Amino acid sequence: MPTLVRAAAVHDVPPGHSKALRIQGREIALFNANGTFYAVKNSCPHRGVALAQGALQNGILTCAGHAWQFDLRTGDCISHPPAGVRCYPVEIRGDSVWIEVP
Repeated sequence: MPTLVRAAAVHDVPPGHSKALRIQGREIALFNANGTFYAVKNSCPHRGVALAQGALQNGILTCAGHAWQFDLRTGDCISHPPAGVRCYPVEIRGDSVWIEVP
């Protein structure tokens, strides 16, 4: 059964930035794409580079390791399909960001 976990305060992750988190044993990268929050597994499927270190532009994340690009809405790898990353549902409640983990 999935669990909703408070991950951060909204102001902890300004627009265009990310935050690396460890939630229930999972490494998760939380992103703020112009006020919309996304959470994905914090590991690039190519070489395991932490995705929280990547560059974010228009909802597209570019991995700092070898420039693989991911659509944060779906987790799909744009530059190297069919690769992708796991996405976690995110909810904003008041001034808190909550992530649903299995």
